[in-house]
Amino acid sequence: MSKYFVGGLVLAVLFPMSAADAAATATTALASSPAPNRHSFFTSSQARADVPAHVERMFKGLDTNHDGFVTKSEIAALQAEFDERTAKSAPKRATRLFNRLDADRDGKITMAEVASTPSAKARAGKTTRRPGSALFAGADGNKDGVITRAEFDAATASGKIKLHHSAMRGSQIARLFDSTDAGKQGRISLEEAKQAELRQFDAADLNHDGVLTPDERRQAAKINHAKRKAA
Repeated sequence: MSKYFVGGLVLAVLFPMSAADAAATATTALASSPAPNRHSFFTSSQARADVPAHVERMFKGLDTNHDGFVTKSEIAALQAEFDERTAKSAPKRATRLFNRLDADRDGKITMAEVASTPSAKARAGKTTRRPGSALFAGADGNKDGVITRAEFDAATASGKIKLHHSAMRGSQIARLFDSTDAGKQGRISLEEAKQAELRQFDAADLNHDGVLTPDERRQAAKINHAKRKAA
Protein backbone atom coordinates (compact mmCIF):
# COMPACT_ATOMS: atom_id res chain seq x y z
CA MET A 1 0.00 0.00 0.00
CA SER A 2 2.24 2.90 0.75
CA LYS A 3 -0.08 5.72 -0.14
CA TYR A 4 -2.55 3.24 -1.40
CA PHE A 5 -4.01 0.39 0.14
CA VAL A 6 -1.90 -2.24 -1.51
CA GLY A 7 -2.39 -5.90 -0.90
CA GLY A 8 -6.11 -6.02 -0.96
CA LEU A 9 -7.64 -2.63 -1.28
CA VAL A 10 -5.15 -0.47 -2.94
CA LEU A 11 -6.25 2.89 -4.07
CA ALA A 12 -4.57 5.44 -6.14
CA VAL A 13 -1.33 4.49 -7.51
CA LEU A 14 -2.38 1.09 -7.44
CA PHE A 15 -3.25 2.14 -10.88
CA PRO A 16 -0.78 2.92 -13.55
CA MET A 17 -0.97 6.56 -14.63
CA SER A 18 1.09 9.64 -14.83
CA ALA A 19 0.97 12.62 -12.54
CA ALA A 20 -0.54 14.66 -15.34
CA ASP A 21 -3.36 12.17 -15.66
CA ALA A 22 -4.21 11.83 -11.99
CA ALA A 23 -7.24 13.93 -11.13
CA ALA A 24 -9.91 13.99 -8.47
CA THR A 25 -10.25 11.36 -5.77
CA ALA A 26 -12.73 8.56 -5.58
CA THR A 27 -16.09 8.97 -3.95
CA THR A 28 -17.13 7.98 -0.48
CA ALA A 29 -14.32 5.81 0.92
CA LEU A 30 -12.25 6.23 -2.19
CA ALA A 31 -12.53 9.96 -1.73
CA SER A 32 -12.29 10.01 2.03
CA SER A 33 -8.52 9.91 2.06
CA PRO A 34 -6.24 12.61 0.63
CA ALA A 35 -6.00 12.59 -3.13
CA PRO A 36 -2.91 10.56 -3.98
CA ASN A 37 -0.35 12.22 -6.13
CA ARG A 38 1.61 10.09 -8.57
CA HIS A 39 4.49 12.54 -8.60
CA SER A 40 4.90 12.71 -4.82
CA PHE A 41 4.50 8.95 -4.57
CA PHE A 42 7.57 8.44 -6.72
CA THR A 43 9.58 11.28 -5.21
CA SER A 44 9.07 10.71 -1.49
CA SER A 45 10.15 8.00 0.93
CA GLN A 46 8.04 6.07 3.41
CA ALA A 47 9.02 4.41 6.67
CA ARG A 48 7.80 0.90 7.42
CA ALA A 49 6.59 2.09 10.82
CA ASP A 50 4.09 4.40 9.11
CA VAL A 51 2.39 1.65 7.10
CA PRO A 52 -0.04 0.22 9.71
CA ALA A 53 -1.55 3.61 10.58
CA HIS A 54 -2.03 4.47 6.91
CA VAL A 55 -3.66 1.13 6.20
CA GLU A 56 -6.00 1.57 9.15
CA ARG A 57 -7.17 4.96 7.86
CA MET A 58 -7.83 3.51 4.42
CA PHE A 59 -9.54 0.45 5.89
CA LYS A 60 -12.00 2.52 7.92
CA GLY A 61 -13.07 4.34 4.80
CA LEU A 62 -13.66 1.12 2.87
CA ASP A 63 -15.45 -0.73 5.69
CA THR A 64 -18.72 1.04 5.04
CA ASN A 65 -20.83 -1.03 7.44
CA HIS A 66 -18.19 -0.83 10.17
CA ASP A 67 -18.18 -4.55 10.93
CA GLY A 68 -14.39 -4.85 10.97
CA PHE A 69 -14.12 -6.38 7.50
CA VAL A 70 -13.92 -5.12 3.95
CA THR A 71 -15.89 -7.28 1.53
CA LYS A 72 -16.04 -7.53 -2.24
CA SER A 73 -19.59 -6.17 -2.16
CA GLU A 74 -18.42 -3.06 -0.29
CA ILE A 75 -15.63 -2.50 -2.79
CA ALA A 76 -17.98 -3.11 -5.71
CA ALA A 77 -20.49 -0.57 -4.39
CA LEU A 78 -17.80 2.05 -3.89
CA GLN A 79 -16.32 1.33 -7.31
CA ALA A 80 -19.72 1.69 -8.97
CA GLU A 81 -20.27 5.06 -7.32
CA PHE A 82 -16.78 6.14 -8.21
CA ASP A 83 -17.18 5.06 -11.85
CA GLU A 84 -20.41 7.05 -12.13
CA ARG A 85 -18.79 10.22 -10.86
CA THR A 86 -15.71 9.61 -12.99
CA ALA A 87 -17.85 9.36 -16.12
CA LYS A 88 -19.56 12.64 -15.28
CA SER A 89 -16.25 14.42 -14.70
CA ALA A 90 -14.57 13.02 -17.82
CA PRO A 91 -15.32 16.03 -20.10
CA LYS A 92 -13.83 18.48 -17.61
CA ARG A 93 -10.78 16.30 -17.08
CA ALA A 94 -10.31 15.99 -20.83
CA THR A 95 -10.43 19.77 -21.18
CA ARG A 96 -7.91 20.26 -18.37
CA LEU A 97 -5.54 17.72 -19.90
CA PHE A 98 -5.79 19.23 -23.39
CA ASN A 99 -5.22 22.75 -22.07
CA ARG A 100 -2.28 21.59 -20.01
CA LEU A 101 -0.63 20.11 -23.09
CA ASP A 102 -1.60 22.94 -25.46
CA ALA A 103 0.98 25.34 -24.03
CA ASP A 104 0.52 28.12 -26.60
CA ARG A 105 -3.29 27.83 -26.55
CA ASP A 106 -3.59 27.59 -30.32
CA GLY A 107 -6.01 24.67 -30.19
CA LYS A 108 -3.40 22.09 -31.18
CA ILE A 109 -0.94 19.87 -29.35
CA THR A 110 2.50 19.33 -30.84
CA MET A 111 5.27 16.89 -29.93
CA ALA A 112 7.36 19.84 -28.78
CA GLU A 113 4.66 20.93 -26.37
CA VAL A 114 4.35 17.45 -24.92
CA ALA A 115 8.13 17.19 -24.55
CA SER A 116 8.19 20.46 -22.63
CA THR A 117 5.81 19.28 -19.89
CA PRO A 118 7.30 18.71 -16.42
CA SER A 119 6.50 14.99 -16.49
CA ALA A 120 8.23 14.54 -19.85
CA LYS A 121 11.28 16.46 -18.66
CA ALA A 122 11.42 14.33 -15.51
CA ARG A 123 11.50 11.17 -17.64
CA ALA A 124 14.10 12.50 -20.06
CA GLY A 125 17.03 10.12 -20.35
CA LYS A 126 15.21 7.41 -18.42
CA THR A 127 13.42 5.91 -21.41
CA THR A 128 14.07 5.47 -25.12
CA ARG A 129 10.45 6.27 -25.95
CA ARG A 130 9.82 9.64 -27.51
CA PRO A 131 7.70 11.89 -25.23
CA GLY A 132 4.10 11.81 -26.36
CA SER A 133 4.55 8.88 -28.74
CA ALA A 134 1.66 6.92 -27.25
CA LEU A 135 -0.57 9.98 -27.20
CA PHE A 136 0.12 10.79 -30.86
CA ALA A 137 -0.28 7.17 -31.92
CA GLY A 138 -3.81 7.16 -30.51
CA ALA A 139 -4.97 10.70 -31.21
CA ASP A 140 -3.19 12.07 -34.29
CA GLY A 141 -5.73 10.72 -36.74
CA ASN A 142 -4.33 12.20 -39.92
CA LYS A 143 -0.69 11.74 -38.80
CA ASP A 144 0.26 15.33 -39.48
CA GLY A 145 2.22 15.72 -36.27
CA VAL A 146 -0.37 17.78 -34.39
CA ILE A 147 -3.43 16.85 -32.36
CA THR A 148 -6.43 19.13 -32.73
CA ARG A 149 -9.14 19.36 -30.08
CA ALA A 150 -11.48 17.46 -32.40
CA GLU A 151 -8.94 14.64 -32.78
CA PHE A 152 -8.33 14.64 -29.04
CA ASP A 153 -12.04 14.43 -28.23
CA ALA A 154 -12.54 11.66 -30.79
CA ALA A 155 -9.67 9.66 -29.34
CA THR A 156 -11.03 10.13 -25.83
CA ALA A 157 -14.53 9.05 -26.85
CA SER A 158 -13.21 5.94 -28.59
CA GLY A 159 -11.00 4.96 -25.66
CA LYS A 160 -7.73 5.49 -27.53
CA ILE A 161 -6.83 8.06 -24.88
CA LYS A 162 -7.41 6.90 -21.33
CA LEU A 163 -8.31 9.60 -18.86
CA HIS A 164 -6.83 7.82 -15.89
CA HIS A 165 -8.06 8.60 -12.45
CA SER A 166 -6.17 8.51 -9.17
CA ALA A 167 -8.19 5.62 -7.81
CA MET A 168 -8.05 1.96 -8.64
CA ARG A 169 -9.97 0.24 -11.40
CA GLY A 170 -12.31 -2.64 -10.65
CA SER A 171 -10.21 -5.46 -12.09
CA GLN A 172 -7.20 -4.35 -10.10
CA ILE A 173 -9.23 -4.09 -6.94
CA ALA A 174 -10.54 -7.62 -7.42
CA ARG A 175 -7.05 -8.99 -8.09
CA LEU A 176 -5.56 -7.27 -5.09
CA PHE A 177 -8.49 -8.28 -2.92
CA ASP A 178 -8.02 -11.93 -3.88
CA SER A 179 -4.31 -11.79 -3.14
CA THR A 180 -4.98 -10.40 0.33
CA ASP A 181 -7.96 -12.60 1.19
CA ALA A 182 -5.73 -15.44 2.37
CA GLY A 183 -8.60 -17.43 3.83
CA LYS A 184 -10.70 -17.00 0.66
CA GLN A 185 -13.65 -15.96 2.78
CA GLY A 186 -14.64 -13.05 0.59
CA ARG A 187 -13.64 -10.50 3.17
CA ILE A 188 -10.49 -8.92 4.57
CA SER A 189 -9.79 -7.98 8.16
CA LEU A 190 -7.72 -5.00 9.20
CA GLU A 191 -4.92 -7.27 10.35
CA GLU A 192 -4.87 -9.11 7.00
CA ALA A 193 -4.69 -5.77 5.23
CA LYS A 194 -1.81 -4.58 7.39
CA GLN A 195 0.16 -7.78 6.94
CA ALA A 196 -0.41 -7.77 3.17
CA GLU A 197 0.88 -4.22 2.85
CA LEU A 198 3.86 -4.90 5.08
CA ARG A 199 4.76 -7.91 2.91
CA GLN A 200 4.65 -5.74 -0.18
CA PHE A 201 6.68 -3.07 1.59
CA ASP A 202 9.35 -5.60 2.59
CA ALA A 203 9.49 -7.05 -0.92
CA ALA A 204 10.07 -3.57 -2.37
CA ASP A 205 12.54 -2.48 0.35
CA LEU A 206 15.56 -3.87 -1.47
CA ASN A 207 18.19 -2.87 1.07
CA HIS A 208 15.97 -3.83 4.02
CA ASP A 209 16.56 -0.59 5.88
CA GLY A 210 12.90 -0.03 6.75
CA VAL A 211 12.51 2.89 4.37
CA LEU A 212 10.95 2.66 0.92
CA THR A 213 12.65 5.11 -1.43
CA PRO A 214 11.41 6.42 -4.79
CA ASP A 215 13.98 4.28 -6.62
CA GLU A 216 12.85 1.16 -4.78
CA ARG A 217 9.23 1.95 -5.60
CA ARG A 218 10.04 2.32 -9.28
CA GLN A 219 11.97 -0.94 -9.28
CA ALA A 220 9.12 -2.75 -7.56
CA ALA A 221 6.64 -1.31 -10.08
CA LYS A 222 8.76 -2.62 -12.96
CA ILE A 223 9.03 -6.07 -11.40
CA ASN A 224 5.28 -6.27 -10.74
CA HIS A 225 4.52 -5.10 -14.28
CA ALA A 226 6.81 -7.79 -15.71
CA LYS A 227 5.14 -10.45 -13.57
CA ARG A 228 1.68 -9.42 -14.74
CA LYS A 229 2.77 -9.56 -18.39
CA ALA A 230 4.29 -13.02 -17.88
CA ALA A 231 1.23 -14.40 -16.11
